Amino acid sequence: MDTLQQRRNEILAKKAKLEELKRQRIERSKELAAAKQSTKDELEIDPLRSRADKQRDVNNIIEAITRGSRPSSTGPYDPSSPSAGRGSRPTSIASAGRASQDESDPSSPPLKTRSLSVATQTLSLAPLTVVYEAPSSPKREVITYSKGVQTSTDWSPPRRRSPGFGSDEDGSPGRIRSPRASKRLSRREREREEELRQNIRTEIEAELKALQQSGTDAVLQPDAPQPNFPARTLNHEELNAVETSEEFREFVERSTKVLERALDQEYDILANYAVGGSSVPVDEDGEFGPSSVREVVQFYDDRWSKKRMVSDIGFSPKFPELVLASYTKNPTAPHEPDGIIQVWNMHMQDRAEYIFHAQSDIIAAKFSPFHPNLIIGGAYSGQVLLWDTRTKHTPVQKTPLTGSGHTHPVYSIDIVGTQNANNIISCSTDGVVCGWSIDMLSQPQEYLELITPPPTKTEDMAPTCIAFPQSDPTYFLVGSEDGNIYPCSRYDRAGAKAGVDTRISYRGHSAPVMSLDFHPAKGPIDLGDLVLSSSIDWSVKLWKVRQSATSSTTSVTGTAQAASPLLDFTREDLVYSARWSPIKAGIFALVDGAGSLEVWDINADVEVPVTKTTPSNKNGSVYMPRSLNKLAWEPQEGKRIAVGGLDSVVTVFEVGTGLGGLDSVRNDEWTSMKKLVNRLENNVGVNGTR
Repeated sequence: MDTLQQRRNEILAKKAKLEELKRQRIERSKELAAAKQSTKDELEIDPLRSRADKQRDVNNIIEAITRGSRPSSTGPYDPSSPSAGRGSRPTSIASAGRASQDESDPSSPPLKTRSLSVATQTLSLAPLTVVYEAPSSPKREVITYSKGVQTSTDWSPPRRRSPGFGSDEDGSPGRIRSPRASKRLSRREREREEELRQNIRTEIEAELKALQQSGTDAVLQPDAPQPNFPARTLNHEELNAVETSEEFREFVERSTKVLERALDQEYDILANYAVGGSSVPVDEDGEFGPSSVREVVQFYDDRWSKKRMVSDIGFSPKFPELVLASYTKNPTAPHEPDGIIQVWNMHMQDRAEYIFHAQSDIIAAKFSPFHPNLIIGGAYSGQVLLWDTRTKHTPVQKTPLTGSGHTHPVYSIDIVGTQNANNIISCSTDGVVCGWSIDMLSQPQEYLELITPPPTKTEDMAPTCIAFPQSDPTYFLVGSEDGNIYPCSRYDRAGAKAGVDTRISYRGHSAPVMSLDFHPAKGPIDLGDLVLSSSIDWSVKLWKVRQSATSSTTSVTGTAQAASPLLDFTREDLVYSARWSPIKAGIFALVDGAGSLEVWDINADVEVPVTKTTPSNKNGSVYMPRSLNKLAWEPQEGKRIAVGGLDSVVTVFEVGTGLGGLDSVRNDEWTSMKKLVNRLENNVGVNGTR
């Protein structure tokens, strides 16, 4: 019974406690509602209270909430309290606000509410106050330059200018823009310049039309007044539009070349004829004799010729004053074209008439004899390139690097045929000879692979040069690296197929053959079967070519017959090139590794040259002259010889009347040359060797 009564009492006590908690919760709700109403009324009554008072009320509300929820967190520190052992809590915003409220007004009673809705808070902004005002940054000055600024005049302090505009030295206004602005307005400026140029063209056409009309009126009415068109001064913008046009630049380039040629003429406009004097050219050593050779001009350009080796030389077949020179790469200038061709003019020595570029070293080059404006070249990459003097610097056509064609350097190139039917013949060191059409270089018209005939140990042939006779464009000779010369045919012949003729070979050199040259055969007697060959075995040999293998000048050696040379000219150094004179019957010239040019007349002497000379030192070096590796005769009159070598200089020599010139050609020279050849041929036939 006592236990039941005790249990009943406990239940009643819990009910009473719940009622008390419920009553307290109702009271707290009423107090919170009253506090909210009083705050709202206060804000409505005095909305312009100071910001400090409003902040104090907010702090009081936050303090009441925190005091009702966690009274122990805001009390003074008690070491004996259970919470003293725990680490101190970080100072919160609420506690900081309460601390400021206690310090400012300790007598204010705390509120007993524990929670407050944030939505009931109403904040207002105080008037803005300037704490610090930074000074405005000055306008950035943009310094630009125009063409007129970059001159050699003395420097003067800059003057103030209006933005985007300036004035030239003559006071005329002109736009001055930064590089970025120039890029941004480049299209607009181009359109404006083109419009100005078109307007100027229209004015000129109108004046010309008026002049033509006035000429017609003058014929019909002689007393009619003639129109007068005064020269109009172009403003700065119009003048700039004219100067930047492509037509104006081409005109200036063409006109300056004409002036340079005129100034280089060998005519003294200030000559005093009352004093007198001889007009005969004289060398430093005295009179220029008929068997002498003198230096006329040297061509060298610091911009393009420097540290490049001359790889080929040739004269124009139509303009004898033009000299072509091809060059290899400059190892110190990797960003410049590897191969270049310069066309020099005898009357313009300071710069080249034309400059053509290639992506690979140019090994061989020459003018087309049937199209004087075309230049054909062979490159180290195996390409055959075609340039046109009427176009820009780059090739107008070139063979592809892949597919059929050459895969090795093209060391020899020639053009054979007639005006209406001609082909480019190229030969590379892989033993391939290709025939190309000038109209299409994408595919060779002919493809011929040369194979070395027995008794050689290998079939691979490495040609170094080729030569065609003027009478037969289907037959040619090939000089190889093994020192032998092989006759070849482009097409099948009677008894032999296209390629190397295995019945005969010309064996005499013990080192690679550097040049082959057929006699020009322009005289009364046909000497077109005579061939000059030069080699780096220090010799030049004279051959008589036999297209048949039954000649008495051959001896049987295995399956092929080896022909012997008619003459052997042993020299003092490597002989890189030997060429017949295009006019004289028995005259030829050669250049060697010692830097010497020798002119021979085998009608006069077969032991020593007629004359020997060396180009002057262009760069003023005290060392021995560089070797000469290329030689070319002027084909029209045969009075000039052009040579070039390792020092990048092209030198042109003039020979005396006894060595060249149309006026000195005699028929007895051809007769004497024919008798000499017959005598040499008989001696070789008897002895077997020379």
